[in-house]
Amino acid sequence: MRGQRRDENIRIKARRGVVQTCGGFENNQEMIRNYLPGIPCCYTSGSPYNEGDGITMAMSVGADLWHMNNYAGPSMALKVPEIRTTFSMQALHFSKKMPGGMIVVGPDARRFCDEKYKTRHGKVPVNGRWLPLSTPCPMFMICDHTLFSTGPLYDKHPSHGWTQIIERYDWSEDNSAELAKGWIRTADSIAGLAAVLGLDPTTLADTVSRWNRHCEAEHDADFGRALMLAPIVAKPFYAVELSPSMLNTQGGPRRNEQGQIVRPDGSPIPRLYRAGELGSIYSYLYQGTGNIGECLAFGRISGRNAAAETPRE
Repeated sequence: MRGQRRDENIRIKARRGVVQTCGGFENNQEMIRNYLPGIPCCYTSGSPYNEGDGITMAMSVGADLWHMNNYAGPSMALKVPEIRTTFSMQALHFSKKMPGGMIVVGPDARRFCDEKYKTRHGKVPVNGRWLPLSTPCPMFMICDHTLFSTGPLYDKHPSHGWTQIIERYDWSEDNSAELAKGWIRTADSIAGLAAVLGLDPTTLADTVSRWNRHCEAEHDADFGRALMLAPIVAKPFYAVELSPSMLNTQGGPRRNEQGQIVRPDGSPIPRLYRAGELGSIYSYLYQGTGNIGECLAFGRISGRNAAAETPRE
């Protein structure tokens, strides 16, 4: 294997074998566009260092790929250039019940889903099948001043996700710092907010009015939303642009039951193994905590088999 130490090119040779545990490609936008269905971009809530390097390294020695269209997502989250990973908005979290009105609209200024539905790793039921949540870009979370003034729109307590645990961005208690940064947009009217966002004012006003009627009737006739049926009425109004977000990807080099990375014809590449989400065994829908199980099971299998290889001189 070739590497670099400062300005010097070096070669590294394993005496027995190599076990790849490089993670996925959740922070590689080109791979996301090429391999993941239906999303022009997606930003990770996990490690920003997973850029698909293990995949390209394995391909360079002839590895076959599998499960490249499987990923744990998408959800809807805030992504800003200053921070490498995404922010989870409190009002969108399925367990949060906040006062004030909130909806999410797409580039046509219309709602497209139950914003409070608890997805299964970004998947929702559609005609008897589990499919990725629709995430038309750009998306905007629209809310009124009642919700805005309740507290931080972002759940900043370090419980999960790279932004919370590692970055630990200190979101302001009254959202004022993020408003000043331009992460949150505002206007005194819905038509004015539409102009700020580049949306059709008439359509957005109709969408908000329709939502308010659903709230008055206590029934979301469009998507069956049952949580936070509060009208958007208190001025001023606010918007946060959302992006598709995911935890991690599952695709990568194909492995056999021995943990060996294989070529397109199924033959193993000598002394090359892998474990974990890099080329996960899950072919379509990711199973909850499944990658942890893969790390344990195939870490043991691949490590044991690599250690049993005949040492090189």
